[in-house]
Amino acid sequence: MQDIKSVKKPSFSQRLLAAQLILALGCAGITPAFAAAATGDVTVDGNSAAIQNIGRVMQSPDARSSKLPTRNTLQTQPNIILPDMGDPGGDTLSRVDERKYGEMIMRQIRPDPDYSNDLPLYDYLNQMERRLLQAAKKLQLGGANEQGSGAYNFEVFAVKDTSINAFALPGGFIGFHTGLIVSAESDSEVASVMGHETGHVLQRHLARQMDKQATNTMIALAGMVLGALAMSRNPSAGAGLMQGGQAAAINNQLSYSRDAEREADRIGFQILDASGYDVNGAPGFFQRLQKITGIMDKGVPAYVRTHPLTTDRIADMQDRVRTVASRNVPTSVEFYFIKARARMEQSGTSSGMYDLKNTFESLSKQAPIGKQMEGFYGLALIAQRQGKIDQAETYLQQARNLAQPASAPGSPIQRQSLSLDITSSELALAKGKGEEALQIAQATLRAFPQSYAAGAAMINADLRLGRTNDAITWLKARTRSQPNEIVWWSLLSQSYDQAKNIPMRHYALGEKYALEGAWPSAIEQLKIARSAGGADYYQGSSIDARLREMQRQYQDELKEQGKQMPG
Repeated sequence: MQDIKSVKKPSFSQRLLAAQLILALGCAGITPAFAAAATGDVTVDGNSAAIQNIGRVMQSPDARSSKLPTRNTLQTQPNIILPDMGDPGGDTLSRVDERKYGEMIMRQIRPDPDYSNDLPLYDYLNQMERRLLQAAKKLQLGGANEQGSGAYNFEVFAVKDTSINAFALPGGFIGFHTGLIVSAESDSEVASVMGHETGHVLQRHLARQMDKQATNTMIALAGMVLGALAMSRNPSAGAGLMQGGQAAAINNQLSYSRDAEREADRIGFQILDASGYDVNGAPGFFQRLQKITGIMDKGVPAYVRTHPLTTDRIADMQDRVRTVASRNVPTSVEFYFIKARARMEQSGTSSGMYDLKNTFESLSKQAPIGKQMEGFYGLALIAQRQGKIDQAETYLQQARNLAQPASAPGSPIQRQSLSLDITSSELALAKGKGEEALQIAQATLRAFPQSYAAGAAMINADLRLGRTNDAITWLKARTRSQPNEIVWWSLLSQSYDQAKNIPMRHYALGEKYALEGAWPSAIEQLKIARSAGGADYYQGSSIDARLREMQRQYQDELKEQGKQMPG
């Protein structure tokens, strides 16, 4: 079979920064030109608007606004007064443009080695986002109820990185570093960060920021890109370049960024409260983080450089919590299994796996049942990766035994765990028990119909059992309803390959490459599909139409970047 492979690309951080630089320059109508580092007595106390434009993380203001109510007022006034930031629509980016640029950036991110393809982790994050969005719709917040082309199609993904980080991109894409999930102690804490990032998206902060300061954004992003590229060679030089880029843009943008943070805090709190999570999630998480890292208001450790955290902001969070009635919100058992998967994702080398096994063994011996569940499940994952299937099943059963009493009848905690069931199906398949693996996957998919992990587990079992037509039928329906999901196109390509349908195999592979931003490879795959022969009239027509569409999309994207399509 003739496969066209994508070329190796720069690191995740470099590509994310570069993609956002292209976005900023395109919106501003400016040709890229890297300016020299700014000089003068400009200082940056933790809060960097430049970095905020790049990685919409858990940013926070580093100074309390005089326009905010006092703590005494907050206890009697549920509606928090915020500065008027103007029309959230912005004048530079339409919602359609936001989505287009967001998808352009995602096509750069998805093939990166640091992009997590762990499907249970992906399911967990997106199930949480759906729950938050449902609450936002009921509250009639921002653009939550937009329909048609103006609607945001939210997607949350994980990045394999130990740092505590999260960011929002144009069009509803939100990234979470695995380090944030590992550091959290409840799903309410994760949800509090996600609610904040959702607030940034719904209030269109990125579009509005570009509308106000396109030139300064360009200078700041240029400095960040140069800094990221230089960091691998000379850390101090890279830091200097990034600092210069920040300094040039900081004066005019800092105040606006603080206002945006307060607005995202307010929106995030309302969403968190309405969705049933514990509103103590945000202040609890940041308070513990402050204690662990020793963050001081004027200190500049790594976390503060991108996530300015102050005692004032924590106090503001606590003030908001006092306005709602307290409630006990237990953490789901799934959260602890997801933490184990997040640790696995960021483990990296074989030496990292050795250290991780020691971590899981230590967790399995601690008193809190949540840590025990994480420990035993983590040991099962390590044994599975090492091919020790019987040992993995033993550890998995220990984790399941702990989960049962933790989710007793009547508890709001969901009894069935997606992670446990997916691992059970994978282990059964590894032992040659295809029927058992299929039954587990099908039952899991019935319980979690929107799950990517359960769907993939079912298809893998189908293919192992030779039920190729079943797999193709299901995947064709899924790619029609979710055409932007790489996992379905990849599995469909495998299924067509097993069915010896060469044209459609290359067609599905082309769709996969297109979603990864590898346009030349995608176009080549469709040309192979068209010339392979064996496709029926309908399939051939679909291939021809899609080939023309891909060529047009590739041309449009090159125009955005000021390039020409190769002949």
